Amino acid sequence: MSQRLEALHAFWRTVSRYLTWGDYLVIALVLGGASATIPWLQGTFEASGRWAIVRLEGQIVHKLSLAQDQEITVIGPAGETTIQVQGGRVRVLRSPGAQEICMRQGWIHQPGQALICLPNRVTIEIPGDSGIDAISR
Repeated sequence: MSQRLEALHAFWRTVSRYLTWGDYLVIALVLGGASATIPWLQGTFEASGRWAIVRLEGQIVHKLSLAQDQEITVIGPAGETTIQVQGGRVRVLRSPGAQEICMRQGWIHQPGQALICLPNRVTIEIPGDSGIDAISR
């Protein structure tokens, strides 16, 4: 490890001979500007995928935080749908569909993913862009 530090120190001594105060100013401005954008970028990325939107017949009935483990029940035309949030993921735990399709869809956790329970007209969506426009083979 010390050989790497010695090599880095030798490299910096060589480079610093050729830098002027203006070069140091430009480097400081670039590093300062880059570090100032980190909180903004972090907020942008955290905003999508932090929530699950639950709709009943197209109307928003719940906005669930994926950061908090919880279970909620939505009463729809076919009966009760129980939704579970755990470990930053969401799934349908119980639903009145005879084929149990919405329960077999499993967990979702990424922006753009959705769960659909047609018999009870309940949808669960994690808002945001998945980053994929189309898939081709």
